[in-house]
Order: sequence, then structure tokens, then C-alpha cells
Amino acid sequence: RFELAPEFVKIFCIKRFKANKCSIWLERNPRLSNSILYRKLIEFKTELILYMMATAKQKAVKKAISHFFTNLRPTSITLKGRDLKKMQLKPGPIYRQVMAAVLDAKLDGKLKTKKDEIDFARHYVETH
Repeated sequence: RFELAPEFVKIFCIKRFKANKCSIWLERNPRLSNSILYRKLIEFKTELILYMMATAKQKAVKKAISHFFTNLRPTSITLKGRDLKKMQLKPGPIYRQVMAAVLDAKLDGKLKTKKDEIDFARHYVETH
């Protein structure tokens, strides 16, 4: 009988079903790299992440979601578009691809410093 704001209807219905599907997927794929876990969960708002953690049946899934929330979610890269421009790379969709690859490598523990990110980006551009 209560009328919910459209935003809450979307969260409680549509997005909750996506969160449930994601939880099931996580249960079926327990050994994930940090970058894959990040890509699976980053689209969800805090409320839905907490919902998934609360409803997860497996302790490993709860731990993975908690690891994402506390350690992976705040991760960012220091590489900027101007750094790619200095590499003589033309602006375009390639920037997004390079940035995503750098973020994935950082999430997986392969990169620590900005120099590491630039070196990785340079190598990525040369090989792709």
C-alpha cells in the first residue's frame, strides 16, 4: 500500500534481482582475481553490496564482497589522459581501454607507482 519513490522501486526490484544474479555467479565462481571481482561489483550501490553480503550463503562470498568493499572499491589509478597524450596516443576509445587495463593490473597487485602505470600503459599500447 505504501508508495515508494521510483528510485527505491528500481533498487528493491530491478537492481535487487541483478544483485541476486551476481551473488549466485559469485557462489559458482569462488576463485576470482581482484580485477574480475571489482568489475562484477562496481556497478552496485552501497545498499545493494551490503544486501548481497547479508544474503550470501557462503562464507567465501561474504569475504569476497567485504574485500571488494573495503579494499578494492576505493582503488584508483594516477595515470591521466595527458600521460597517454605524451605517449603520442590520439584521444579516443583507446584511452578508456588503456585506463581499464591499468586499473585491472593495479587491482591485481601488478602495479604500485605511477611509473609502473606509465610503463604498463606504454607496453599495453605497443602490444595491442
